[in-house]
Amino acid sequence: MQGTGQLKNDSGNKLKVVMIDEEGLEEKLYESLKKHELPDYFLYTGTGGARNWLNLDESRTFPVARKLKALLEGNLVSIVKFIPTGMNLASIGVGNGEKERIILNGLIKKNEEEAKNESEEEAFGSGRKRQIYYYPIDINSRMVDIALGKVQDLPVEKKGIVGFIEEMPFLKKHWQLPVLFCILGNTFCNYEPDFILKLVGENLESGDLFMFDAHIFPTLEGSDEAKSVRNKVLTTYSSRENALFNMYPLLHYGMAPEDFEFELLLSHVESGTGPLYRTHKTLQILNDTEIRVGPGTVKFKEGDVIKMGFTYKYTFEQISTFLNKGGFEILRKFLSEDRTNVIILARKQL
Repeated sequence: MQGTGQLKNDSGNKLKVVMIDEEGLEEKLYESLKKHELPDYFLYTGTGGARNWLNLDESRTFPVARKLKALLEGNLVSIVKFIPTGMNLASIGVGNGEKERIILNGLIKKNEEEAKNESEEEAFGSGRKRQIYYYPIDINSRMVDIALGKVQDLPVEKKGIVGFIEEMPFLKKHWQLPVLFCILGNTFCNYEPDFILKLVGENLESGDLFMFDAHIFPTLEGSDEAKSVRNKVLTTYSSRENALFNMYPLLHYGMAPEDFEFELLLSHVESGTGPLYRTHKTLQILNDTEIRVGPGTVKFKEGDVIKMGFTYKYTFEQISTFLNKGGFEILRKFLSEDRTNVIILARKQL
């Protein structure tokens, strides 16, 4: 599924590295559907995937990403205070790039303020002003284009990358160190915690920082507060808008809406930090049907179940335990007042 990693001109002076082979991606979808599986990354691919995600992100019924963005805006000054001057930004799952623009504005302002307090020689070194490099990364080329356009007026060097986080050893070859590596928009919770922390830990250098956000539970099961949050999660993730977003790939390839339905459950699972919640998504086939995908035709029978991705719902304490186990030190945490959203700035333990 990996592409050539070719560097392409994009809108004049911007550059974009494409590491995903579109034909290979469609073949991968075909192979997955034959096994009755639909990994979530297929929801974000293509022009339709980009449009659907942006629509869902703006929906009143699915406020997860918006609330995390508000938490970022409200704590930007404190966050930037703990990010060293000269740090570059690499952000994966960039979406429309709004959160990254917020961070870049903060980094630029900090650089300018510190430059004013230094002598010209200290501030500019060998005649060159400090330069911030920005690397928006996504599996959807259109989203990378949107993210690049979002910061076209900012004084930063830009290089978009179209690729998967699993290719992080290849992704990092395209960025300048040190980097603030970000996984924003609750994307961190869509991976197994041991996997994602191992991947990030193995590919960050000693001077790099790791920042991510998460929609979380304020407490463990048992309290009225926890039950209320659980009900809100079910309502949000079962909304019509989220259901349509998850159904898009099958609709795109010609399956009729009456031939299947989206189902979501929220169940307890065991982990190294005790029980936690995890969404369980499936597409239930209601009628015998078939669709043409890439190299072949996939047939489904009534009663078939297509398994999809998941989202974990941790408490902050559970995330802290996973980070410590994965070899990370929390430098700063930013919790919303109701403890249902968090931003964490961390680094590998020294």
